[in-house]
Amino acid sequence: MENQIPAAVQLTENCAHCNTQAKPEDTFCTQCGYPLKGTEAEQNIFISERQVEEIDIFTYNKTLRQASNTLYYLAGIFILSGLVYFFIHKDDEDVVTVVITDLIMAAIFLVLGAYSKKKPLACIISGLSLYVIVQVLNAIVEPISIAKGIIIKIVIIGYMIKGIKSAMEIEKIRKEKHIA
Repeated sequence: MENQIPAAVQLTENCAHCNTQAKPEDTFCTQCGYPLKGTEAEQNIFISERQVEEIDIFTYNKTLRQASNTLYYLAGIFILSGLVYFFIHKDDEDVVTVVITDLIMAAIFLVLGAYSKKKPLACIISGLSLYVIVQVLNAIVEPISIAKGIIIKIVIIGYMIKGIKSAMEIEKIRKEKHIA
């Protein structure tokens, strides 16, 4: 007498890609979409596309970190410049105003850096706009301030532009991969 499996019990197999249990009638894995009954070529294409997507997500996360770090680095620069200004000009009347302004800017850039994980492009453009507005206001009050630290100002603006490029890349990847 042969061993017969009752009709109520169905045999299952596991997906070769994600190891999820699949029913015999499943054409594709319900978890990952792997073509269970596809040809070897279809299965290889599926796996290679998944590897490319994993690389894209790695690139996305790296680019997101770069964009966020731009804002954090600038916060550090504001803190450092405030401290340097304080120790160089501690006898000036307006030293407290300049240091407080730098600390407020640093705090704003820290907040923008933290929020940039959700809205990187908006945060970096906001940071660049804020920086340019402060520089313009400084130039109105003291026109010579345009020339003071011009190299650092150029580096900061260049770094912000690099951050904007990273943020634009993030937005592109988000749209392509439907990442919220």
